[in-house]
Amino acid sequence: MKIGFPNHPRKNLLKEIEWIGKNDFDFVDLFLEEDRATPEKVNVSKTRKLLEKYDLGVIGHTAWYMPIGSPVKTLRDAAVSELKRYFEIFAELGVKYVNIHVNWPGGLFSDKEGVKFQIETLKKLVKEAKGFGINLMLEPLDTRFDTVKNISSILMAVPDLYLHLDIGHTSLHGRKPEDFIRKFHDRLKHVHLHDNNKSRDLHLPPGVGSIEWEKILKVLKRYYDGTITLEVFSRDRDYVLLARDKLRIMWDKL
Repeated sequence: MKIGFPNHPRKNLLKEIEWIGKNDFDFVDLFLEEDRATPEKVNVSKTRKLLEKYDLGVIGHTAWYMPIGSPVKTLRDAAVSELKRYFEIFAELGVKYVNIHVNWPGGLFSDKEGVKFQIETLKKLVKEAKGFGINLMLEPLDTRFDTVKNISSILMAVPDLYLHLDIGHTSLHGRKPEDFIRKFHDRLKHVHLHDNNKSRDLHLPPGVGSIEWEKILKVLKRYYDGTITLEVFSRDRDYVLLARDKLRIMWDKL
């Protein structure tokens, strides 16, 4: 297992990577998003040097609000064009795995239509990503639409797409992360870890909320030993460091 932490996309990217490196994380979950970590604002040379300085790996992360499932085709196509700019930066940094979030149309549109819109876009994105030497991962969100059934429909239709499992997201709406792990373990390439009260997506340190970590991590470790990002959002990052140490202890005890 390797443990990483994300940069805050509204803070200075180099300072964020510096903090992650100085605190002995294994990798950066590189959030390329608005408004200070967009492609045109990333100094690739300085970023690469800093990653090398601390021997940090990189997982790529794109914005959750990209409209890949919009009922408007021109918006879906715009998302593809925009994400190609991000793929270029990730490729220059040697990133091999990049995530894309699911995106549901809602309103008058059914789950089936949302799946169809996303499949259409994701097929294009997987092809574009491959041109940059990148493997694309799908991250389910925290909505009621992000079920095993719907995610399965997408993954079956896009065979070169991998799964990025967010344990916090898949603990909401009565869902169980273990079901996703058992169903998709052969497609699983990355994990986000954070706690909540099983009602809202809170991004708390593990052990603060209601998620049964020992049970979930036991299933996860049976199938997976890769990168895990602590997606813990706290102004006081001492809680992040405590969460990292706690995760290592829990993992080693299993």
